[in-house]
Amino acid sequence: FAMDGKTWAIVREYFPDLLPKFATRGTIFARISPDQKTSLVAELQEIGYYVAMCGDGANDCGALKSAHAGISLSDAESSVASPFTSRDRTIDCVPSIIREGRTALVTSFGIFKYMAAYSLVQFTSVLILYGIDSNLTDMQFLYIDLCMISIFAFFFGKTESYEGPLERQTPLNSLIALSPVVSLALHLMSSISIQIFGWYQVQTYDWFQPFNYSEDSSISDETLGCHQNYTIFIISCFQYITLAVVFSKGRFATNLKFRYLLFYIIGAPYRKTIFSNRGFLIALVINLFITIYYALYPADFAITFLQLIPPPRDEMLNFGVFLVSMGMINFTLGLFIEQVIVEFVIFKKLRYRFHDIEKSRKKFLSIENYLRLNSKWPPLSLYNN
Repeated sequence: FAMDGKTWAIVREYFPDLLPKFATRGTIFARISPDQKTSLVAELQEIGYYVAMCGDGANDCGALKSAHAGISLSDAESSVASPFTSRDRTIDCVPSIIREGRTALVTSFGIFKYMAAYSLVQFTSVLILYGIDSNLTDMQFLYIDLCMISIFAFFFGKTESYEGPLERQTPLNSLIALSPVVSLALHLMSSISIQIFGWYQVQTYDWFQPFNYSEDSSISDETLGCHQNYTIFIISCFQYITLAVVFSKGRFATNLKFRYLLFYIIGAPYRKTIFSNRGFLIALVINLFITIYYALYPADFAITFLQLIPPPRDEMLNFGVFLVSMGMINFTLGLFIEQVIVEFVIFKKLRYRFHDIEKSRKKFLSIENYLRLNSKWPPLSLYNN
């Protein structure tokens, strides 16, 4: 429908029950007053739309303030009322606003999930070691927090938005939705399983020495070191790297055939590839190299610095290969969980499978369904043809 201001005023005053239907099917609203612009934005928001408003004059200020994203197309009065001002004086700026907003939302959710998952993984490590009255040493905590987590968190948000066509499927806007909750739960379960497996596996080697807790020297970090501590520390470091990669969703390539060979791309492409974020990529490579170095053959200064108790030198390489393989298994499992189970199955396939549009906050879905089934309303297919 196309409506002018007079028609809008009549419908709003005498047929208010039809107003949501006209707002849902409305395509053009022209020659309307400033108050009517504001009421139109409010009506669209009432039925569940996220509204962007472009304006270039004082008569648009009310609507610009009311909209979710107000964009001023001039440096005059409208720029004071709107949170965004476009240098391009056309509505071509709207896709850019949507693109950057989606990227910011996905990045915020990703970094939140990473910090939550990191805390849960570290809590698991500490809880397991508490079983023998051991713990991570102060230098191990410091290394994890400063050299890994802080750097990953700093560069996590540096990945820019993807500049191609907008994805039809919108990102999640709730942290307590099914996808993020299942994601954190599955990653926690896999991390616990791999740490516990490494915990019991290290005890099967001939060189293994059980940890003996000494109450007389319990305040010293040197009394916390043991073979279990070394195993849990190395495995958890691999897990922090894995979580940083799987939660940093991005587009790996622009060629569709190549993208789907890499199942990591199944997630919605709201951001550029992580290879475009050089700082994040360098941090990943350096931390991965250092972790592998600690696992295979650490030098004496590294052992002393982190208060590690590794296997004997002649057995260190063999056990280090086992630790690296645990890291590879964890990485593969993490990608499968995040990209196949969470993103493809839950987010893409099941997101709307059990969605009841009659109870949805997006009331326009129910209205559109009613109009589509009601023969009294003109079918859209007539106009599409």
